[in-house]
Amino acid sequence: MEISRELFDQQRRPRFGNANPEQMSLVFWEWMIRGCEVPRADGQTSLEEKAGLQMRDGMLKSIYGPYRARDLFGVPRTREDGPIWTFDRMGATRLRLPDGRVVCIGGEHEDFYDPDFCIYNDVVVLKPTDEIEIYGYPKEAFPPKDFHTATLARDRIIVIGGLGYKNDRRVGHTPVHELELAGYRISEVNTSGDMPGWISEHKASLDSKGVITIRRGQVLEDSGGKQRLRRNFEDYALDTRTWVWKRLTDRNWREFSIRQEKGAFVLEQRPEAEALFPRDIEYVVLPPGKQEDARIVVEGVSVSMTIDVLRIRVVVEGNMREGLANRLAEAIRANAEVATQRRCILESV
Repeated sequence: MEISRELFDQQRRPRFGNANPEQMSLVFWEWMIRGCEVPRADGQTSLEEKAGLQMRDGMLKSIYGPYRARDLFGVPRTREDGPIWTFDRMGATRLRLPDGRVVCIGGEHEDFYDPDFCIYNDVVVLKPTDEIEIYGYPKEAFPPKDFHTATLARDRIIVIGGLGYKNDRRVGHTPVHELELAGYRISEVNTSGDMPGWISEHKASLDSKGVITIRRGQVLEDSGGKQRLRRNFEDYALDTRTWVWKRLTDRNWREFSIRQEKGAFVLEQRPEAEALFPRDIEYVVLPPGKQEDARIVVEGVSVSMTIDVLRIRVVVEGNMREGLANRLAEAIRANAEVATQRRCILESV
């Protein structure tokens, strides 16, 4: 498959659909999905292999990303030029159906600082017949979607949550959409009950009664008129027969955030986890979880620590005495300040 410069210029930009759905028959988009066709040892190739796709932690990876397209067609990496449509995405979902179809929903490319940053609201279907179908939607029918979940429930896919663009987020609301697999029409579902709020990066599971349980992830909240994300500590259930949410747990966990007063924790200044452990509080070290840097136990309560560029997250995962929890968080803050030689601020999230 060859792409001319004229065709590239016509089809390079992301766009919303004009119908629900609109099949987007764009050769450049399909070219970006397919990537390089590399045969297997047995001489056969699957569509997923041809597309150069990988799915790791919500990332759809294609060999033909925007950088390669810009290089091939001599397009500078400037924000004014606008993003190039790509299937190289984070926070997408890919769901394999019993009939062999693979349904890929949404996702984002890079972060806001990248000239090709975009959050997508399309549905890409990889068919076992080696065909690709791309469906677009009006923004009003299906907002740009990333870091959501997609759960197969009989003849439809239930899409829950997502991060989205900052101006589209609504504190306290949990967006739910259903995708009909017969014609790929998407509808927003009005739900009620005790919902998790604007949740993303969560996990979803369906039971035999049609109840979807939501766990983990992060939730958007209002803090002094500003939006911020905090970890979701509770489990929620959505009954797809009644569309009523129910909160399943009340863990009463606490989260603290430690950040530098000025700037971020640059790579060479980020403290090692062991340097943060308290010196005047007894603790036991446990192996950290998959997305944690450290885990300790204080008076029978687990405490996790996660160190990233912007902050150190400390989560007290149980009912710890308030005075002890505050003293523990302050000790970790003081140790971070010593380790980085920079003033650090402690906040209760």
